[in-house]
Amino acid sequence: MPVKVFGLPTHILLLHAAVAGIPLVCVTTILIAARPAWRRRFGIVNAIFAIVMVGITYATDLAGQALYNHASYLQKLAAQHRSLGLTLVWFVGAVAVLAIALVVIDRAGYAEHHATTVTVAALAIAVSAVCIVQCIRVGDSGARAVWGGINVSGSARPGSGVGTGFGTGA
Repeated sequence: MPVKVFGLPTHILLLHAAVAGIPLVCVTTILIAARPAWRRRFGIVNAIFAIVMVGITYATDLAGQALYNHASYLQKLAAQHRSLGLTLVWFVGAVAVLAIALVVIDRAGYAEHHATTVTVAALAIAVSAVCIVQCIRVGDSGARAVWGGINVSGSARPGSGVGTGFGTGA
């Protein structure tokens, strides 16, 4: 994975799709789990969207690892972000599996088995909620790594890493 595209870190470019897409696919999965009529109408689209988000999350992770390994000054600043970021693809993957399971249950006639449907729907809602929380945790740790040394006056604290190029595209 290239570290930069058009002079900007690839990770920074990809993470915007992940930041918007992960919570969106989680919310749509919650809605589809809660409303059987919407599951029939939008379930396949949601499942495909969830699979795409797994790919985007994985690509963002790979780009982040490349950026982390490329710039030695990042290793102290972004260590927590990296460790949290490595887990996010598993959370998004679980949402995708449950989004697919909701469609399979609906299309294969398992909807008559009320306990199965309720169990899978409850799992989809719970996992989606946890995935949103994990996405926020990863994003917050990344923002703190980039912007943690900036105070309201706009100057950087000594030793904060601000001005080293992280977050500026250098």
